[in-house]
Amino acid sequence: MGDVHRHVLLATRRRPQAFTLVELLVVVAILAVLAGLLLPALAKAKYKAAQANEVSSARQLMIAWQLYASDHNDVVLPGYRHGLEAKDFQGRAIPHPINARYPWRLAPYLGKSFGVMYANENRRLLEQFQKMEDPMIGVYAASVFPSLGINSVFVGGDDIELPPTPAAFARFGPFCVMRLSEVRRPDGLMIFTSARGPFEGKIVNGFYAVKPPFLAARRWAVEWNPADGPEAWGNVHPRFGNRAVSAFVDGHADSLNRAALQDMQHWANPADRSDWTIR
Repeated sequence: MGDVHRHVLLATRRRPQAFTLVELLVVVAILAVLAGLLLPALAKAKYKAAQANEVSSARQLMIAWQLYASDHNDVVLPGYRHGLEAKDFQGRAIPHPINARYPWRLAPYLGKSFGVMYANENRRLLEQFQKMEDPMIGVYAASVFPSLGINSVFVGGDDIELPPTPAAFARFGPFCVMRLSEVRRPDGLMIFTSARGPFEGKIVNGFYAVKPPFLAARRWAVEWNPADGPEAWGNVHPRFGNRAVSAFVDGHADSLNRAALQDMQHWANPADRSDWTIR
């Protein structure tokens, strides 16, 4: 009987201890609390990383933008201009309206890559475009949705909004920067900013051009509402805590709040007040 007793005692000691229902509920509650604490921190870290990535893209765009002007005798990158020649990476001529947009003109100064122009989740759009069976559709699509849109009306010219013709300059004065040397405030004149546009029935981050809050009169909605269409704020998208990443002539990039985004002194070279309009 002694041996049997010892075997029973050893077996009892080796048997794993099971959790009670109360202990399991306590563990689940602790995990839920930890998740509640960690998830906001992780979301904030992801948000900050996305913002930093777009700031990096903006700075690289400005290096390319400055190189373009250097290679073209001080003439700045066209904003949205008709009738200018552009070619794809295989040397084939690109038709209108693709050749009117900035991406295919700037890509040669970015190592023939669109990767810098398509940041964060926009990179998936680019990959989708590059996999299209018809390469020309991919060429077209890649020109539409870069993460940052160009300030085309007041820098480089926009043939749809207000063509920078001799007649326009005679009437409105030097409203549009056509040469780098014309810029009065390199640290204050914005070239690119976070944008958004329509794509297949939804709104996506990115668009090739952004429009100013004022022209002859106010054109933006007074208040930013993410539920509004992209055109309500000229395709500008303050997606980082109501701020938009913006790149300036001097090469620096910053995030502008909604008030600063509506300040025409960031948009137009001759602007001398926030609600400046062309006359």
